[in-house]
Amino acid sequence: MDELVPGLSLREFISQHGDLTIYYQLLTLTGSVYAWVGTEQGSMGGLVAAMVSRVGPPAVSTLLGPSGAGSHQTSQLAERLQKRAQKHVLLSMNLPSDDLIPHVEQRLLEELCVV
Repeated sequence: MDELVPGLSLREFISQHGDLTIYYQLLTLTGSVYAWVGTEQGSMGGLVAAMVSRVGPPAVSTLLGPSGAGSHQTSQLAERLQKRAQKHVLLSMNLPSDDLIPHVEQRLLEELCVV
């Protein structure tokens, strides 16, 4: 983990799922985390935010990019990460299959130290 400035750190790592390499970037700030996950370095999909709400479940919205295939699964994963990490979560995923989400979720939780 590289601490860029106090309270701001960047982690980059990979995981293997079969013959597929999955790339990760985590930018952790005080009280929030930005996560990018994809199979191609630097290819960002839609961006989803999950934040603590004062009433009811977390508020989730697509902030940037297309709301096409996979945006619902990205929103659900962002909500689960937010609940487990107790931080605001910004999540962008560019994965070829929703079948990879359980593997990606486990790996992100490990890196966020909330398993």
